[in-house]
Amino acid sequence: MPRICTSRANLPKPGILHVLGLLLLCALQARNAWGAAESRPSRHSFIPLQRQIEAILRGAEARRGHWGIEVVRVRDGKILYTRDAESLYLPASNMKLFTTAAALEKLGPDFVFRTTVETETAPDAEGSVPDLRLVGRGDPGLGLPQKDALAQSAAISSDEPGEAIFQKLADQVAAHGVREVKGNLIADDSYFFFEPYSHGWDEEDMQWGYGAPVTALAFRDNALLLRVQPAAKAGERAEVRLEPVADYYQVNNRLETVGAGARKQILIERLPGSMQLDVWGEIPLDVGENQDSVSIANPSELMGELFRRALEARGIVVGGRVAVRHLTRLEAATAPEPLPKLPPRVALAEHLSPPLAQGIAAINKVSNNLHAEMLLRTLGHEVKGNGSLTAGLEVLQEFAAQVGIEATAVKPVDGSGLSRQDLVAPRAITKLLEYMAASPRFQAFLDSLPVSGKDGTLADRFRGPPTGGRIHAKTGSMEHVNALSGYMDLPSGERLAFAIIGNNHPTKPDQGEAVVDRIALVIYRHFAGRRGKK
Repeated sequence: MPRICTSRANLPKPGILHVLGLLLLCALQARNAWGAAESRPSRHSFIPLQRQIEAILRGAEARRGHWGIEVVRVRDGKILYTRDAESLYLPASNMKLFTTAAALEKLGPDFVFRTTVETETAPDAEGSVPDLRLVGRGDPGLGLPQKDALAQSAAISSDEPGEAIFQKLADQVAAHGVREVKGNLIADDSYFFFEPYSHGWDEEDMQWGYGAPVTALAFRDNALLLRVQPAAKAGERAEVRLEPVADYYQVNNRLETVGAGARKQILIERLPGSMQLDVWGEIPLDVGENQDSVSIANPSELMGELFRRALEARGIVVGGRVAVRHLTRLEAATAPEPLPKLPPRVALAEHLSPPLAQGIAAINKVSNNLHAEMLLRTLGHEVKGNGSLTAGLEVLQEFAAQVGIEATAVKPVDGSGLSRQDLVAPRAITKLLEYMAASPRFQAFLDSLPVSGKDGTLADRFRGPPTGGRIHAKTGSMEHVNALSGYMDLPSGERLAFAIIGNNHPTKPDQGEAVVDRIALVIYRHFAGRRGKK
C-alpha cells in the first residue's frame, strides 16, 4: 500500500519552499510505493492454484460436470498445472484447432482455392460450346459480402456482395466469345465426395446456418439470412424475408404482431428434405429486427441457377438445363483403376481465393463450421487424393501422430466439433499448441485465434486489465459443453499454452462460459504473479 504523508501541529510553520519540498517527497514516495505494489505478486498467486480452481468448480452446478484442464510453459514444455487432462472430452469447436493447424502444416499458408468455368472444347466460330461446367474446389468464401462478420475477421470473402462472383465469372466466359451453351450448365461438386453431413450431427442442427451442408461448391456459407420484424400494428402478420434469394424456400408465415411489452416467441422449422420454411409465434411491436441463418438445402443447384442468370444477362443462351455433378462413395468405390484418361477441358474463367493464412480466421475467430468441414475434405483431396470425410480424418490422425499425440488421445469424427462423437484429451490440445508454437507457420496460426477483449468470439470476454489482448484462444460451446484453449502471454514475456474443457454440466451456456472464464482468469493471475520463478 502507498504511504500517507502527514504533518504534525507542533512543528514550526514551514516556508513555501519547504512545503513544496515535502509535497514533492510525498509524491515520489507514493509513486514508488504504488510501483512496488504493482510489481508484487497478486494475492491470488499466494493461494495454490489447485485450491482456487477447485473452489470455482464446487460452485453452482459446475460440480456436477467433468472438467479437464492443463497449463504448459511453451518454452520448455513443462506442465505447470493439470487436472484430469488425459481423459477424453467432447471438444466442441476446439476441434477446429486440429483442422486449421493440420491445414497450415500440410497445405501451407499460401494455399489458394480455385473455382473455374470449363468446357470440353473451345468455342466454335459461332461462339457455341457443347456444355459448360462451374467447377468447385472447396472455396468457402464465394458470395460472401464485405460487410459480413467473416470479412471483419479477415476471413475469406468476396470484395463485393452476393452474386457478384457469378457476374465476374460470366464476364470472363463472354470475353472468350461464348454466345451459346448447346447442352447443360453443370454445377460440378465432385471435388468432394457427396457427404453433406458428418456423423453425430443432430437433425435439428441441419436446418440452421451453423449446420449447413458441406459441398465443394458453396455460396454465402450455404445459408440464407432470415429477417423478421413486426408489422406496423398489432394483429397483422409480421414481415418475414429471406436474403439474398427471397424465393428459395416457400415461407409459410404465421407470425403475428402483438402489442408492445408482450412476450416474444418466434418459432422456425424446416423439416428434413423440405423446401418449405414455417415461421410462427408472436413478435411485439416494440422489438427490433430478429435475424437467423437457415441452411440452403441444395447449394450446388442454387449456384448453377445463379450462374445461369448471370450468363443470360450477358446474352449467353443456355440450351439445356442446370444439372449437378456429385461424386458418391459408391461411384468412387466402383470406378475402374486406373481411371480412363479424358481430354483436358478448356478453362474459360477462374476465381482464386485469398491465401489460406487469411481464410482460417473464419474458422477460428468466428467459429465457422462449414469452413472447417470444407477444409477437412480439402485436406483429404490434396493429401490423400480424394475429397472424402474419411480421407480428411486420416490426415488429422496422421498429423496428430506427427505432433506426438497418442492415437487414443484424439478421436475426430468431423473437422468442426459440431459432432457429439468427437473426443479429445486436454493434453492432446496442449501438445498441439506446443507444436504449433515451434512451427515456422505459428504466426499465421496465432493470428487466426480470437484475441481477448478485441475480436472474434473473445471480443466481449476478458476485456481490460490484466488479460485484455493477452489471451489468444479458441472457444467452444454446445449444450452442456464449454471449452477454451490457446495461449496466454504473461507480463514477464512468458507464454503459456492451456486447455480448459467442461462436459456434462447442467448449467446454461452463458453460465458454463462464465465458469471457464473464471478458471482462465485465476490461471493467468496466478502465473502472472510468479515473475522470475522456475
